[in-house]
Amino acid sequence: MNVFLLVIATSVALFILNYFFYQTKSNIEYFEVLANSILIATTFYLIYITQRNSTNKSGFYYYTSIGFAFLYFALLILTLDHIYEYNKDVVKIAVKLLFVFGYSLLAIGVSKWVRYNEMRQGELAVQASTDELTGILNRRSFTSFIKLEFINAKKNFSPFSLAIIDIDYFKQVNDEYGHLVGDEILIDLANFMKSSFRSTDKVCRWGGEEFAILLPGTSLPNAVSAIDHFRQKIESHEYQSSSNTIKYTISAGVSESLTIDKTIDDLIKRADEALYKAKNSNRNCVRSVRS
Repeated sequence: MNVFLLVIATSVALFILNYFFYQTKSNIEYFEVLANSILIATTFYLIYITQRNSTNKSGFYYYTSIGFAFLYFALLILTLDHIYEYNKDVVKIAVKLLFVFGYSLLAIGVSKWVRYNEMRQGELAVQASTDELTGILNRRSFTSFIKLEFINAKKNFSPFSLAIIDIDYFKQVNDEYGHLVGDEILIDLANFMKSSFRSTDKVCRWGGEEFAILLPGTSLPNAVSAIDHFRQKIESHEYQSSSNTIKYTISAGVSESLTIDKTIDDLIKRADEALYKAKNSNRNCVRSVRS
C-alpha cells in the first residue's frame, strides 16, 4: 500500500470538502496555522522517507509510515480547525484517536526496527568473523582468540597449543576435479574439524588450503596426539562428490606456547616450521617444534 499517495489524495479531498462545506473563520489564528503547517510539512516528509523504504523486510518502515500518516492527519485537522468552523467535540475526539493510533503504530514500528537491527548486527558480526566458504572462523577472528589465550597463559601459567593443517597435494585435486570440487573438499574438512574437536577448541581457515586449530589447556604431547588422531580419521575418510569418490590426506605442524614467547608470532612461526617439516616428510603426518 502506497501510504504517501493515499495521504496526498486524502489531503486534497479534505481541502475540497472544507472549501465547499465549511465556513471560514473571521479570526484566523495565523501563528497557530503557521506553526502547525511546519509540523505538517515535517511529518509529510517523514511519510515520504519511510514509504520509500517500505520494502524493508523488518516491517519498520511500513508501520512507521502509517503511524506518521495518522499524526499527519491529526495535525492537519488541528490546523484546519483554526481556519474553518468545525464542531469542537468532533475535532477533539478525532484528533485524540488519530494521535493514539499514530503513536501506537510508531511504537510497533520502532520495536520492529530494534529487533531487526539487533538481528542484522548479529549477522554482520558472524560475517566479519567467519570464512565465507567454510563457515568456520576466519584468520583475523581466530588470531584474536590466540591473543586472548596467550595473555591467559602468561597470567595463569597454563599451556595451550596451536596446530596448522595443510591439505596434501590440494592443487592436484583442483587440477583433476575442478575448483568447485576443491571447494567442496575445503568445506568437508572444515565440517570434520568442527565435529572432531572439543567445544573449547577453535578451528579456522588459515588461508587457501591451510587450516588452524587452537587447543587451550593442552600441552604439546597431548596436542600432537589429538591432531594425529584427527589425521588418521581424515586418512580413512572418503568424500563423495556428485560424480567421484575422493580420498585426501593432511599434514600438520604443532607448537606449544612457551614462557619465553614475546608475541603470538613466535608460536605461529614454530607451528609453520613444524608444518614445513611434515610436508618434507612425505606428508600425511604430524610434526612438532618445541623451541
